[in-house]
Amino acid sequence: MTTVEPHRTGRVALPATGRLIDLSMPIEPSPFDPAVMRRRLWRHEHGGRRIGRKAVFNRRLPLRLRLARAARYVAGGRRIGPGCFPDGLFLGNEVFTLSVHAGSHVDAPFHYGPRTGDRPALRVDEIPLDRCVGPGVLLRLTHKLTDHGPAQSITAADIRQALARIEHTLSPGEVVLIHTGADRLWPGPRYFTAHPGMTVEATEYLLEQGVTVIGVDTAGFDLPAPVMIERYYRSGDAAHLWPCHLLGRRRAFLQIERLGGLDRLPRPTGFTVMFLPIHVRGAGAAWTRPVAIVPEEGT
Repeated sequence: MTTVEPHRTGRVALPATGRLIDLSMPIEPSPFDPAVMRRRLWRHEHGGRRIGRKAVFNRRLPLRLRLARAARYVAGGRRIGPGCFPDGLFLGNEVFTLSVHAGSHVDAPFHYGPRTGDRPALRVDEIPLDRCVGPGVLLRLTHKLTDHGPAQSITAADIRQALARIEHTLSPGEVVLIHTGADRLWPGPRYFTAHPGMTVEATEYLLEQGVTVIGVDTAGFDLPAPVMIERYYRSGDAAHLWPCHLLGRRRAFLQIERLGGLDRLPRPTGFTVMFLPIHVRGAGAAWTRPVAIVPEEGT
């Protein structure tokens, strides 16, 4: 049990105590994921020698000073090495070159286009943090994920039926989480090619109820990219290409993509969702560690 300090945002009061449920997917290399391109590891046993060389051959230093230090280094002076650290181990470090759409992340309106209606679209560092906390509503649509066959679309009728099953009426400010079970396909290729996708009508239905944050446990909000592209090739209709994302040019909303562990939520409502995006200045998206705060029973 994790204790959460009481706090009030502009939208929701967080419970004083509760259980935190991690709703994130990892940022890790996958051979099928173009969002994670490269990683470089600085292991503890290599760090001592590397930091020693960096201290001597620092390119920010004047050339004359670098040459003088290099000469002393070659002669055996001014050296930092593994022997300077306990057990010969320095600090570890990992360098990832990746997209802001890797792992669990928040798409801001600027991702959809430069403007939302007649206003400049918000970038991820401009999103008010009180929009990143709200009462959660879990809609279970696991039947839309099929083991075989084409990727399925999530319609407005699917959303209404899921709400009817839990006997819930949506309210403005709620964070709707769409549970398809697609996270269990990670990190295989079907995670990127077989997941269900939201439709414009389903997205607009949620927006009309005052919902402006929608989270999905799929690789993307729309249908898989190969499916959309193939439909465009066959029909010549560009409306097949990322329609829900492009809806964001007319109506402002946030997407949380690549959620995980939604099956661990004990109930469809009565919990709080928090998904604070990393402060990446000027970007259209940012990584997040989304959590559900589930109150203790009886509170």
